[in-house]
Amino acid sequence: MAATRITLLRIAGYLAYLLLAAYCLAVNAAEESLLINGDFSAGRSGWWGDAAKVVRQSDVGDALELAGGFVAQDRIAVKGGLRYRIQLRLRTVDAPSGSAFVQVSFRGPNVDTGWRGVERIAQPWGFEAAVIVDREASGPWTNYDVVVQAPPQATQILLYLRKVKGTAGVVQFAQVSLTATDEPVTTAAAIQAAQTRTSFSRAPFPDADREAALAAVIRSGGAPARQLQLAGDGATRYHIHVGADADAITLHAASELADYLKQITGADFSAISDDNAPQPGPLIVIGRSNRLTEPLCPLADLDTLGDDGFVLCTSGRNLVIAGNTSRGTMYGVNWFLDRMLGVKWLAPDAIYVPRQTTLNMAAPHERQIPRFAYREVLSSEGQDKAFRAHNLLDGESHGPSFSASPAGIDDWDHSWLAKGGDASFWELLPRERYAKEHPEWYAGGQVAMMNPAVRKVLAANIVARMQRLPDYTKVWFGLHDMDWGWDMDPASKAFADLHGGNPSAPLLDMVMDVAAQVREVLPGARFAFDAYHWGFAPPTGMSVPDYVLVYPMTIQVDYSTPLDSGRNVELGKGLAGWNAISQHMFVWDHVTNFGGSIQPTPNIYPIGASIRWLATLKHVTGYFAEGSWFTPGAEFASLRVWLIARLLWDPSQDVHALVAQYCRDYFGDAGPYVLDYIDLMHRAIATSGDVLAEETPVAMKMYTREFVVRADRLLAQAERAVSGNPLLIERVRQARMPLDFVILVRRNEYESSSAGDTWQLDYSNRLARFKQAVRSSRLVRFRQGGNLQQLDQLLSVERSVAVRPALAVGLADSDWRDFQDLSLDLYDSAHIVADATASDGAASCMRGNSSIWAVQFKFDNLPREGLWDLYVSIRVNTAPRANSQGGVRVGSYPPMTLFSYVPGAALEESDYHEIRVPGGPFAYGTDHDRGVYVQAANLGSNDQVCVDRVFAIRHR
Repeated sequence: MAATRITLLRIAGYLAYLLLAAYCLAVNAAEESLLINGDFSAGRSGWWGDAAKVVRQSDVGDALELAGGFVAQDRIAVKGGLRYRIQLRLRTVDAPSGSAFVQVSFRGPNVDTGWRGVERIAQPWGFEAAVIVDREASGPWTNYDVVVQAPPQATQILLYLRKVKGTAGVVQFAQVSLTATDEPVTTAAAIQAAQTRTSFSRAPFPDADREAALAAVIRSGGAPARQLQLAGDGATRYHIHVGADADAITLHAASELADYLKQITGADFSAISDDNAPQPGPLIVIGRSNRLTEPLCPLADLDTLGDDGFVLCTSGRNLVIAGNTSRGTMYGVNWFLDRMLGVKWLAPDAIYVPRQTTLNMAAPHERQIPRFAYREVLSSEGQDKAFRAHNLLDGESHGPSFSASPAGIDDWDHSWLAKGGDASFWELLPRERYAKEHPEWYAGGQVAMMNPAVRKVLAANIVARMQRLPDYTKVWFGLHDMDWGWDMDPASKAFADLHGGNPSAPLLDMVMDVAAQVREVLPGARFAFDAYHWGFAPPTGMSVPDYVLVYPMTIQVDYSTPLDSGRNVELGKGLAGWNAISQHMFVWDHVTNFGGSIQPTPNIYPIGASIRWLATLKHVTGYFAEGSWFTPGAEFASLRVWLIARLLWDPSQDVHALVAQYCRDYFGDAGPYVLDYIDLMHRAIATSGDVLAEETPVAMKMYTREFVVRADRLLAQAERAVSGNPLLIERVRQARMPLDFVILVRRNEYESSSAGDTWQLDYSNRLARFKQAVRSSRLVRFRQGGNLQQLDQLLSVERSVAVRPALAVGLADSDWRDFQDLSLDLYDSAHIVADATASDGAASCMRGNSSIWAVQFKFDNLPREGLWDLYVSIRVNTAPRANSQGGVRVGSYPPMTLFSYVPGAALEESDYHEIRVPGGPFAYGTDHDRGVYVQAANLGSNDQVCVDRVFAIRHR
């Protein structure tokens, strides 16, 4: 038996040896470089590219020396989804910093072949991604070690060793390897965290000292103090504490807290404490990933805070600020600085910091979770990354999602319409690819939504796009319509008729069918679609599945009233209807005047009231405000961002009180006058009856002489109130810029004075002040599509009293109406210019090769009673070519295809021609999805179509 036992033991030992050997072989195999000749011992074998040579170096062996260009290896086999480690040694000789870099790219079915990496290298054609950039000029050998992850369908990786062409010196690469690994991917955040930690970390304590210090802090917790003194007479006993492995966002939040506390009190909070070297209390503990947060605040229940929530917990005299996530922790710090200490981030370039050398405060006990999980304002100011983070806005979609963020705040919600996460019907069903063989797929300006073949192609192309995403399960993939109307095909119309007649029915049915097809290939895929224009009203008898998010878009909004009242009652019913049939809903709101971003736009209070109402709709979890993304300096843009951000976090706040607070902090002593001006605007729009739509020209009725005089005097008082402060004067003048714009453009209406009225238009000084405000605000567009050159042209127009059109001669004034260029909505290239042949000396002109409805007229311009025939006065500004087939279309909509075509040759260059608008007679209406348009049709780029005016004659 003993011999048998020994034999069994020997066998067991031998098997263990075999297992160990197999393990070692597996490890060695895993660590074996996938590169050929990565140590250059065989010269350039395996490497191709520009001229380079292999040189012998005593300290690293063979190295590849490159004076410019690249050497590379490609077709290196990899497995999709796995991570790969790139290691090398690099140095430059007599070369500038940043001239040496390494790039990688992947190949495979449906794989984005662009460069990868968190570094950026400047090339003559722009910045490119890189995995390594050498920042040392003529430095010693430096070790680099980065990890990249292959896209899901990748089969190959390409590795390039590069030097910027045309730069001095050479770069040397040595000991290059590429191996599979389980180590985490190298991120900008990890790099930033390591650098930040190095800048303030102390030498670790011995184990016993560390544990004793941590235990002492924990013992100091317990029953909270009633009051905390963070600083006294410019000194503090507090330390800010973080975890030993705190990430970049937590470290950034801790650093900002220290910085702002010093700005407020003058006390030095920079001696950061961490788990390896804990400082004596009291402490301000930041984040959840440390040794102190849980013992000090055992009932915090951090797991229930979501991505953005946080707690402020006082334990003894220790204060803990922690979220479930690093982003939540960052928001907790920002909320503490703002709501409790009075720091206000009012604009990207305006921060208010109170000053008090002794800082006492009631011990905080807060648990904060935002009402809206997704919060974004798409405006120039709202997309300033630091301003956005400080004001607790978490969403990043559309164009901003393509730009890099500082690592310390780089944690945005990219789940909706972000980079690679959405596509339109025609992007997924390209006309140039399918229209010739399948013209029936493109129905009435959109697609034939009930067509099974259309759905199949849409699904296949969505699968391809989603497979390119880093993790498709974290994205609501957006499928959106074309930004115009839809004349439904018969099958879609029949389906809509079964569901309340709403075109959203075939849209929703198509989205659900396409989603089901995609989910067969990509389980767990989620989808988003827009309810917009024709699809805004929800269908009857249908519901939206859990894996589909709907985002109604309020393009039909009247800004002058909240989303659920006034002219928006039907719009509010639509929103409430979608909320009733959906489990996930965002609202895409419009908050700027795209037709006049520097006009006085009194929608500030309605925005606030709308958010408060939306908060009552259970399934509305996200809010996206489309603002002045095309220019900085739009009217009260930063105020809107600040107000929206606050209300999205806590909609219960008083809107007027928030606006008053902003005016006080941003404008100082001028604040009360600016607030009075804002209030005056809102009263004026209510009195005027104007429709304040997303495209509202400057001919609004609310801009009466009485209004502009009262408003101008209020803003003049505001300027005088801060006369000794150049910064505040500049802010007031920027607030005054929209009013000056209206007065300058419509000056012929305001120049005459009433008896006893001492107000002066003061043209020269007003124009000079306006232009200076334009410069200081960095304005680049005064409306969407309207640049500063067009603004100058508009301001230079000298108008005269309009001559009656021939068709109106002899008619009573009550039987016709004239609508000049200032009443028209302009898009694309259309802009107002001086024109001596026009009826009042000005016209709206568009390029002949413009393809859109560039000049439009809305029916809320019409008198509220009666039916009217409409005419447009048009000419072509340059003679068309003899063989030109081009002309002009004059139409009304809906439907999308109703227009009269006039050949260009019939529109003599020197005269305006009166074209009757088809589809009449027309009546007053506030639906801006209806209107009249003028479109150039296949004219040349040097041709111009000019519209003098639209006029109405009472229908008989």
